[in-house]
Amino acid sequence: MSEKAPKRSDKSWWAKRKRRIEKRREVPRRLFLMQGAGMLVAGAGILLTRFRLSAWALEKFRQPIRPPTASLDDEVFRAACIGCGLCGTVCENGCIRYFGVDEAEWGSLTPHLDVRRRSCTLCMRCTEICPTNALTPVKRDLKIIGNEINMGLAVVDPDRCLSYLGRLCGFCHDACPMPGKAIKLVPPARPVVLADGCVGCGRCVEMCPSTPTAIDIFRGVRS
Repeated sequence: MSEKAPKRSDKSWWAKRKRRIEKRREVPRRLFLMQGAGMLVAGAGILLTRFRLSAWALEKFRQPIRPPTASLDDEVFRAACIGCGLCGTVCENGCIRYFGVDEAEWGSLTPHLDVRRRSCTLCMRCTEICPTNALTPVKRDLKIIGNEINMGLAVVDPDRCLSYLGRLCGFCHDACPMPGKAIKLVPPARPVVLADGCVGCGRCVEMCPSTPTAIDIFRGVRS
């Protein structure tokens, strides 16, 4: 039986009724807030997991880009390299740099390439002058180079690439010493790296107009 409402003058009865109604409303409101908080936590967890996986994947391959013919096993290369610096003296493009004495993690005085600054022109001079076989001689023949050199693999970031963002670019393709074999363009001018042909010279990275670069070289991705 429904409760008979008293006269409007009975303020205490109306106050109790108001509290009962608010209490009933509080339960679904609290449940809604708890569910919303749960969804936020779950969403944050998913994003955090994706970020960690993505960062791990990048860091797994984030090794120094070494000169042509250097072993993909960086410990093997560091054991063979004596840090003489001869490879840099003959480098056609002056792209070879050296780790400092405070950078022992990657081998003090060992050579590496900062391809965003200057890329390898595949002159192969460094392979001819190395006295310890840390680098082994290769003829300057693009067919031979394409078969024997593996400094890394170019990876395109579609979230930064102008061609993937609706603008026509193609700088990476035009800069590549082996266009069509190492990289191709698909309509409308979107770059696609061909893993079997890319040698990791970094010309595409150096010439990319995006900042930060929309394409980068990762060592050890292609064995």
